[in-house]
Amino acid sequence: MKRTTWPPNYLWLHEYTLAKPDAVADFKESWDALRYFVHGKIFALLVRNRGATLLNLKCDPYLSLDFRARYTTVLPGWHMNKLHWVSLSLMEPTPESVCRELVDISYDLVWKGLPKRIRESGKQRTP
Repeated sequence: MKRTTWPPNYLWLHEYTLAKPDAVADFKESWDALRYFVHGKIFALLVRNRGATLLNLKCDPYLSLDFRARYTTVLPGWHMNKLHWVSLSLMEPTPESVCRELVDISYDLVWKGLPKRIRESGKQRTP
């Protein structure tokens, strides 16, 4: 089985995602997925579905409806809660600004859900 990897034209998005403050990534073999965490909470997940490479991202339910209506590459979250997650298809081009915005939204939602003691732990978080 071929391991899930970033399409070459989206390697910049991997770097952008991993550059978020306190972000770390690992590969979970049993899921065939590259997971991105902030303090133990997943905010992005690179997966494959029937040959398509998808980046699952947390999203505000109202915003996800808007993104899905405007961009054919933004889909309901594959194998995730469809209300709170979207899947960004990396098989077709999506404007870079949209990709960055979706990653930012996901990271911020997960960051805001962390315990206050972690958010205020002295590490300066840049927007």
